[in-house]
Amino acid sequence: MRRQWARVWPDLDTEPIGIIARLGRAQAYIDPALDAVFAEHGLTRGAWDVLAALRRVGEPYRLTPTELYRALMRTSGAITHTLHRLEYAGLVERLLNPEDGRSLYVALTPHGVELTNAVAPLHVDNERRLLAGLTPDEQHTLAHLLRKLLLGWERENPVPTARQAGRAPRRHRH
Repeated sequence: MRRQWARVWPDLDTEPIGIIARLGRAQAYIDPALDAVFAEHGLTRGAWDVLAALRRVGEPYRLTPTELYRALMRTSGAITHTLHRLEYAGLVERLLNPEDGRSLYVALTPHGVELTNAVAPLHVDNERRLLAGLTPDEQHTLAHLLRKLLLGWERENPVPTARQAGRAPRRHRH
């Protein structure tokens, strides 16, 4: 792409395209690889994100719906829809908050804990496989640079607009 631009518009600085386009191409490999592991266990990425968020907080594995949608950068509607599916599958349950009867907690059921414990190592192994082309030092450097980039973006816009609206981000071709 950059060579094509350079041929027709030599003065255009296309350096950013080399990064942004590669991030998009990387996502095209990452998304199906992650989705495949989750699908093997009857999960979507959104469902996994909720289960993992509940598991990561430790026992008693519960958060309020508001805590979930803020932590996961999803709309409250998207979280509500996912919670209904997870509740129907017996993976989460809604519990009254004993300190405030007007609010609820979402908690992992024993089946939800069991499934999350089974999927988490497979998911991390899958991510490790996706990063196998980089040395551990290169992975550390990449993680550091992406963190730095994201912190800058997040200072300007704490929640990505596409996620706020509950839709998938649009893909731009350069």
